[in-house]
This record gives sequence, C-alpha cells and structure tokens, in this order.
Amino acid sequence: MAFERLFPAFRAERILHDEGGLLVVNKPPGIVVHGGDAALVADLVSRLKQVLRARGEDDYLGVHQRLDVGTSGVLAFTRDPARNAVIAEQMEAHRTLRSYVAVVSLAPRKNALALANAGSFEQRLETVKGQTRVVKSGGQQARTQYRVLERTSQRALLELRPETGRTHQLRVHLAHAGAPIVGDTAYGGPPAERLFLHARELSFGTPKLHCSAPLPDAFLDALQQRPASLGSSLRLREAIADAGCLRAPLTEQNDTFRIVNDLGDGLPGVCVDRYADYAVLSLASAEASARASEIAQVLVDFGARGVYLKERARADLRRAAQAELAPKEPIAGAAVPAPVVLVREGELSFGVTLDDGLSCGLFVDQRENRRRIAALAGAQRVLNLFSYTCSFSVYAARASAEHVTSVDLSGHALARGRDNFTLNGLDPAAHSFVQTDALEWLARAAKRGEKFGLVILDPPSFSTSGKGKTFRVEGGYEHALALVFGVLGAGGRVLAVTNHRKTSLLAFRKIAHDAARTAGREITQLKDLSSPLDCPASPGGPFPAKSMLISVR
Repeated sequence: MAFERLFPAFRAERILHDEGGLLVVNKPPGIVVHGGDAALVADLVSRLKQVLRARGEDDYLGVHQRLDVGTSGVLAFTRDPARNAVIAEQMEAHRTLRSYVAVVSLAPRKNALALANAGSFEQRLETVKGQTRVVKSGGQQARTQYRVLERTSQRALLELRPETGRTHQLRVHLAHAGAPIVGDTAYGGPPAERLFLHARELSFGTPKLHCSAPLPDAFLDALQQRPASLGSSLRLREAIADAGCLRAPLTEQNDTFRIVNDLGDGLPGVCVDRYADYAVLSLASAEASARASEIAQVLVDFGARGVYLKERARADLRRAAQAELAPKEPIAGAAVPAPVVLVREGELSFGVTLDDGLSCGLFVDQRENRRRIAALAGAQRVLNLFSYTCSFSVYAARASAEHVTSVDLSGHALARGRDNFTLNGLDPAAHSFVQTDALEWLARAAKRGEKFGLVILDPPSFSTSGKGKTFRVEGGYEHALALVFGVLGAGGRVLAVTNHRKTSLLAFRKIAHDAARTAGREITQLKDLSSPLDCPASPGGPFPAKSMLISVR
C-alpha cells in the first residue's frame, strides 16, 4: 500500500551517525529503548535491528545507555562487539560527555531549595519498583552538574551534565530541588504535552566522536508557557512523521488505527485515523481547523489516497450530518471508490463509511479494549450498550460468547452491526440486536431478572433520543453504571469507557464507586486500562479516552 511509507520502523532522518562500529540516533519521545510490549516489538532496539536487516547488514546492537520513554535526543549503540569493552569502560568511568536540556517549574514549593544560576546536585538515590527517591543512607551516590540557560518568573531552561548514571537521576535531582521537570507528573512536575527532557549532546574519546540533537522548538514554548501549538510547517510535518513511525509495529496486523492522537503526539486539536489507504482528519481547535488543508496535504504527501475532514471543535451531534462539519468529498486526494470501505483489525474485518457524518463506523482507539473483551467473553452472556455498529459484539461472538445482546437507539447502526457479524462469518440470528434507549432497556432487564457476565458501557459524551431525552457523561454516567450493576451477575465484569475530555481518571473512578454504592454492589477490582500504542497519553493522562475494567460481587 502506498500509505506504508508513513510507517517506517525508524526514520532515516533521525540517524546521526553510523560508522566505525557506532550507531547514534536522535530518539523521538514516545518510543521505549528496550523491552516494552513483547507482542508488538515496538522498542527502539528492535526497530533499529529491523532497519539494519532491511539493508542486508548484520543486526547486532550493543546497548550501553537508555533514555526514558518520554525523553528525546542523542542515544548511541555499538554495532561491533569489539567496541563494547571500550564504550563500557568510558561509560563506567564517566569519561563520556553527556549533556541534557530540561524545562523545569520554579513554582514555590514547601522546603524547596534555591536554584542558583549554576551548581550541582549530589544525593544518594534508591530505586524500588521503577520509582526513585532520595535517601539519607544506603542507595547509590548520584551527581549532576547544572547551569541555568534561561529563566522566567515560573520556569527555567537548564543544561544538565550527569556524572553518574542512576535510574531517573536527573528527574529526581530536580524534583528534590523544588524544580521538577515540566511534564514529569511522576515526580511532581506540572502536566504538559510531553516530558521536557532532551539529550542534546554525547561525546566519546575513543573513538573520537561528538553528536548533538537540536533542541525541539516546543521547549522554548514550554519555557515561556505559551499554549501548545502546531508550530511551523516543518514542525508540523516532523510531528506527523514521528507519529507515523511510532505506529509502525501496528501495520503488520492492522490497516486501521490512529496515526495522530492530539497532544499525545504534540499536535493539539488534531487526530488522524487510518482506514485502509485513507485518512480521516478530526479537528478540535481553531488553529487546527485553519490549517486543515495543510495537514491534509502532508498526509497525501506521505501516501494517503484521500483525506476526509471531521470538524469536532464546533460539532453538535444533533447537527452531525451538516456538510460543513463532515464534507462528503475528501479535502485532499481521491474519493473512496465505494460507499463502504473494508478495513482489517487483526483477524477481523469491518465496514466503514468515511463520507457519511462525523462517525465512520469503527472507533479505532478501542482496538485494545476489543481484544480485552475477546479474552473475557468465552462462554459468557455479553451485553454491549450503546453498541453503535457492534464491533465489541463481533469480538465477543468470535470468542465463543454464549450470547451477545447489542443495544443501540439507531436502527441504521445495528443494521451495519449485523453486516459486520456476517462479514466475519458469524450468524447475526444467533444473537440479539435491540433498537431502543439503552438506559430504559437496562431498567426493564433488571425487572425481568436478566443477568450478564460481561457488560460493555461506552456511551457517547452527549446524545439525544427521539423522545427528546438527553444523555450526558456529567451526571448521566453514574446513573447508567448503577443500572449496569443491576444486571451484572456475581463475579461479573464491566468494561467502562468514556471519551469525555473533562472527566479525569480520578473523577471516573469516583463515578464507579458511587454507582456501586447506589446499586448495592461491592467492587472487588477496579483496573485502569493503559493507552494503546496509537493513542499515546500526554503526561497529564489518557487523552481523551479513559477505560476501566470493574469486577463486582
């Protein structure tokens, strides 16, 4: 497919040096260096090995340093085992030059230390279960030199030169000094679109080598506390290219997923979903809307056959069919050749429509949740509320659920759901499709004494029924979840999802506990579900979808 050129294992433009047995790259934020999801094989080492094999070269890589997943910048690997001892000796003796740049918060904090224009941090650090803290005794000695490059009333841009290499050393040093890194919420930093820590320079004495990675433009924006923006045309293109690279492991099994996830990819107000060779561009800010044509053209340049627009900043679901919010024709490239486009998600297929309103028929950000449902649905009676085109139901039925009931107010959506069952070799007649208000149906089902072992509750943030009733997450979700608990059998589970932007994870958990008390049920487990690879969360949390798996007795 032509679109595949947006999804390289690693971008050639980010390789800084590759000779003399050393490979040096400029790592983007968002990619783990080693390990991570074993099934996806999305770590940087595996990606670089794939690049080397594609070039017909030996794929040996020696790992001598790491950067946190949110940290960008210079990172070196050995390509020749004979180099390992020399590089390791320089690292262990701290004879390499490593320079980092960070944006830190200077907001007043109790017992905060004064941050001079230059100085050093020296504490003993202890790491337990991935978290590092300062300790008075024990642990390991850690030293960092710093100097202030620029300062505002509330933030500073620092250069940092670590003299030791402890886990999270820079982050903990700065947090302990009352100047946590912006975006480092794990160590008390203010939320931001990314972790503002960048490895700018790396030098070896043997071989003689100095590599540097330019400071991303976003760092100066963060220093000045300017609102996150799309930036220059070059910055926009680079961000889209990096986002595409991050998703590369998904292309092996899927031709539908999210390419750009708003702030999680440093592109505020922009979401891009892939459906086969086409892209759907969803915009949720005035700046993004003003640059829609530019963004669409970048996607076409990267191989999208066509780009369809969905304006969500102004979108009212009661006006979703209006042509200005979701034009029937693409804003760049060619139109789809047929009304329904077939897309592949793992072993399953779904039909989507790109030119008919704001929704396409498959919410790509729920892919991992659909797989979770498949893992839980075997031999269960499954209830899918606000089922839309029944993608959760398809996964449950394919996983040998005893029976799946799909409830939605839209007859058109349920008809498409039946088509999705047939498309995947399932008999829709063996399951139930109910066109009605989901909350009214729940109340009736409770009176009938119906029980389910697994329930999916993924309502829209706002909707209206033909009777003029409205559903809003604020206030409505707790009531809906209490009704769900009324039809959930002992030991049953609920997948609870909301994409309401103003509902935080903490608020979402509170909704669950309040609903359980109302229904007289006891929650035995409440598990927050992580964001998938194609929906990276900003340091402030999942954006916008939040998901929980709730078990009750």
